[in-house]
This record gives sequence, structure tokens and C-alpha cells, in this order.
Amino acid sequence: MKGFARREFQLMLLRRMSDFQPDLVEAACTELSATHAQYMEAHNRWQTMLRSKSTPKGLLLYEAVLGPADERRQVPYGDAALTAHRWRLAGLWPELRWEALVGTEDFVLHGWLARAPDSAVPELGPAQGLAPWSCVVDDVLARFPGARQRDPQAPARWGVDVPVDGGRVCRLMFVHGLLQQVAP
Repeated sequence: MKGFARREFQLMLLRRMSDFQPDLVEAACTELSATHAQYMEAHNRWQTMLRSKSTPKGLLLYEAVLGPADERRQVPYGDAALTAHRWRLAGLWPELRWEALVGTEDFVLHGWLARAPDSAVPELGPAQGLAPWSCVVDDVLARFPGARQRDPQAPARWGVDVPVDGGRVCRLMFVHGLLQQVAP
């Protein structure tokens, strides 16, 4: 994947995040010394690679772009075991890793940003007050035991419903595993 590596991968992740947090994405592009056109190109190129017949698939695509995983661990998944492959993405989220859950024949079941094992989980206040980009899905699930994951039925997005006072639910929307929006 000549010319597509960890920096471009981060730019690609920003494309879907811009639907929710355009100001944060603009600041992130500035931090990566990238233009709007460059992050759009990274997104378009990734989409092309995903659909190309000649591009490696599954884990092989991530390894072609990001190199060998920095860490691997077995993850129980029902009666099966998956392997979590994680890569450092130096730059925007040094305390996070890109995690791909991989099944048999290197098939990637899911990929998202996850907290690095040596990174402290941030102090999370009430769900309604969580700031965008302040936490990942696993942080919220650990902090709020009554939280329930939901599938928002859109690629790269994930939802978590957190019970709050009065029997209401606070809906958290994540893109690539990173918090984007809190809706009461």
C-alpha cells in the first residue's frame, strides 16, 4: 500500500468523525499537517482498497497498511476465541490503539479505537456531561455497569445507551470506537 500508512490511516478515520465533530476534525488535520483534501483522499483511497479485488483482505490489509501488530491477545467470544491485534497510531490518540478482532482465516470481524493497556482510563463524570473524543466504548462500559451496546446500523458507528436518573436513557454515539456525541 505505497503511500498509505499510519498517518493516512488516522486521516481516513477522521472522515466519518467529521459528520459529528467537524471542529475537532479540523484541529486534528492541523495537528497532522493535513488539508481537508488530504483527509478526503485518505478516506477515498481506503474505500477503494476495501473494494478492490487486488488489495489484500482482512488482517492482511491492516498489516499492509499498519505493519505487523504491536500486540496480540486472545479474546473469548462465545464458544470461540478471537485474536485482538492492536497497532499504535502515533499522532492524534497516543493513549489509544487501533484494534482489529480477527477470527479464522484472518477474517476481521470488527475494528475500532481501544484504550492502550498501559493508559489510564480517564475520570468519567455523568454520561450527559461526557465530552467528544474523551473516551472509547470500553471506558463507558466499565464506568456505567447498566450501559447497553446497540448497533446503530451504520458502518464505523456504534451506540451505547446509559441509564440516567428518572429511568431515562442517555444515548452515546461512537465513530471508530471514539465518543462523538451525547444525546439525552
